[in-house]
Amino acid sequence: MGSLGVVSALVLLSCGLLISVSAIPAIQGSELDYTETTCLDSDLSLSCDDGVIFVKSARFGWRSTRLCGPGRPHFETDPARCLREIPIIPKWCNGQATCMINKEKIGRPHRCFFTHYTTTYICIPAKTIEICEDERGLLRCGNGRIKVIAANYGRTDGTTCLRRPPFRRRLNTNCYSQNTLDLVSQRCDGRRRCSLTATNDVFSDPCAGTRKYLKITYYCQS
Repeated sequence: MGSLGVVSALVLLSCGLLISVSAIPAIQGSELDYTETTCLDSDLSLSCDDGVIFVKSARFGWRSTRLCGPGRPHFETDPARCLREIPIIPKWCNGQATCMINKEKIGRPHRCFFTHYTTTYICIPAKTIEICEDERGLLRCGNGRIKVIAANYGRTDGTTCLRRPPFRRRLNTNCYSQNTLDLVSQRCDGRRRCSLTATNDVFSDPCAGTRKYLKITYYCQS
């Protein structure tokens, strides 16, 4: 495949806030589009043997498929009410080597007769850095320039940046700061080196009482 054009993913979150999930410039090489069709009663599983996931599109469908059975007439699915885009997939999967999402989390709009959803993604070479709360980290790209793919200040697991389990306190492992990607991209994109400090003052505090970390996935463009 030749150059992939600029890909911009805009996601409408449930709270009504429109944010940019990621924008990635053209990549020279042999990147291929992978397409995964998933029935609504099945969990989603994406993976990259080499590199990390970048979701180009994730949409519900209502036409018949051999895998998921007969579809429903087009007129039964109102496009004004039945939004087809699935924002949770790029939000959770971008920048990961593997990604699994439970079918209950995918959901679907009420009284919309979808039968399946289709996810199209590519695997891109990337680096990942995790910076513990109140500590500093460095992104670097030899002769290339930094391009940030995904970033989050918060917590999505129970082990990163924890020397010991929290005493009498449950960790929030569904913790996301919505402005992280924009802030990191503005500071680091196009630079060879970029130093960042993971603090609430910079990224706000998305889950008070939980020790957080800044996780950034980026690659070096020539």
